Amino acid sequence: MFRKTTKQLSDWLIAATSSRSFALLAPIAVALLLGACSSNHPRDTLNPAGDGAQISAWFFWLYMILDTVIFAIVVGALTIALLKFSKKKGDDDSLPPQNHGNMKLEVIWTVIPTLILVVLGVITIGGVFKLAEKPAEEQKVIEVDVTGKQWWWEFDYRDSKISTANELHVEEGTQVALHLTSADVIHAFWVPRVSGKRDATPGRSYPLYFKPFEKGEFVGQCAELCGASHARMGIKMIVHPVKGADSYDNWVKGQLAQAAAPTTALQKAGKKVFETKGCASCHTIRGVKELSQRSRTTGPDLTHVGSRTTIAALALTNNEENLAKWVKNPQSVKEAALMTNLNLSDADAKAVAAYLFSLK
Repeated sequence: MFRKTTKQLSDWLIAATSSRSFALLAPIAVALLLGACSSNHPRDTLNPAGDGAQISAWFFWLYMILDTVIFAIVVGALTIALLKFSKKKGDDDSLPPQNHGNMKLEVIWTVIPTLILVVLGVITIGGVFKLAEKPAEEQKVIEVDVTGKQWWWEFDYRDSKISTANELHVEEGTQVALHLTSADVIHAFWVPRVSGKRDATPGRSYPLYFKPFEKGEFVGQCAELCGASHARMGIKMIVHPVKGADSYDNWVKGQLAQAAAPTTALQKAGKKVFETKGCASCHTIRGVKELSQRSRTTGPDLTHVGSRTTIAALALTNNEENLAKWVKNPQSVKEAALMTNLNLSDADAKAVAAYLFSLK
């Protein structure tokens, strides 16, 4: 019974997929399904908020429109051929007149695609050079050294000596120059709505230039398979306005301040745990623990960790509960996380979380 049913299903699928109607309607159905996808995705490459992403989106639409036109021509010609030259009722089984070649037609369908490819190649190479072009000298450029680590991002701001983790702060309408490298394996920095994609490779530094033209928060991702928690190596780019309370300059001023002193008994207990349990051997808190040299094993600067919206490279929302969960057992949040598990008690983890969250 099972074999008979399977055979019937197989015969139906073969008959359906070999029909002319399926050949014509399947591409249309796929196009409709793709068109129904939401365009409000945080990693939407077709909704650019920076000049680098704008160039990529322009090329997408160029190729999409051209491919759609070619597809329409090919499907149209195929449809005409099917309708005009298919066997009609009453036709005998003799072969129709045979055409053994048409030099003019063959030259046309060889030359036209070649010209299209050459033109597209020239335009594409120009776009690649445009993305890699060092920007002209401007009055203000935000330069950041970006280091990919397993599995988080370290951002060191050259002008202000600020260091942040996973959340990159820039300014609307201001040129940004990132200098990307890696402390371990190959990573790839990509914030789809703002910039292009660039590898971060050990022992080398690669530039990535862009200028955001829309303020807001934009989500990115490591785009190079880099290990067990590659999928949890997120990026958040925060584009500040030029003026106002939330301006980039005000953010810099806040980050340059020393760490806030603990005020409650729980926060003071957390500071003591931080200093005695080994946390300070990898992490900087300016005014509490300074690190003169950063390395592969150095953890994030925690001077203002409480002001971040997320922790663990966007794996968790930043609050005391999640901070306690993270410091107590990092590997339960992020598989194979290189942060040392200090086997803290629940009370110690809660105290450390209270202290860290107070560092605004």
